[in-house]
Amino acid sequence: MPQLPKIEDDGNPRFVIFIRTANVYFWYPLNIVTGGTTAKIMLAAKDNFLGKYIYKDTLARNLAAVIYKDEDDIIDTAKEQYRVLKTDNEFRYGYKVVENGNLRSALTTSNVIELPKKEELKTVVDKVKDFFGDVTSGAKESFAQITGSVSAEAEAPVEEEKPWVKRRNERKRKQKEKQNQKQGISK
Repeated sequence: MPQLPKIEDDGNPRFVIFIRTANVYFWYPLNIVTGGTTAKIMLAAKDNFLGKYIYKDTLARNLAAVIYKDEDDIIDTAKEQYRVLKTDNEFRYGYKVVENGNLRSALTTSNVIELPKKEELKTVVDKVKDFFGDVTSGAKESFAQITGSVSAEAEAPVEEEKPWVKRRNERKRKQKEKQNQKQGISK
């Protein structure tokens, strides 16, 4: 077995990040990340009743948000490390806390805590905004048609596409092209 890297103990918690395909429940260790003061507080609080209630899923949600922010790079790294992942395009992520500096134990694939999916990270407020955003945009268009006033599209400022959305859309476009090539469909 290869030598494990030495980890300096600076008092901050460390997490082993795992990846697996959506359909196969076999975890692959991917990386070790260090949490900050907030993660340290959450881990300390998880041992008492009030802390468990307050910080219930916060740690997992925060780790998931960090992963999804750089998901394209993470997937590329995972596919380079593990050949078995190269053909898949849908992944799940998990983590384990490195307890008492025992990295060997944290690298085992048992008891990995699965992180929420990207769509599960939306807050109730985001979901309400999405719902009412759709409803109000339709109402604006209807009102504009009735009154003959400026359309909602002309009145709305042009919003730039966020970089992560561009990367995701580009990745989906490439995946679709590959699927079309496999099926013998060309543009």
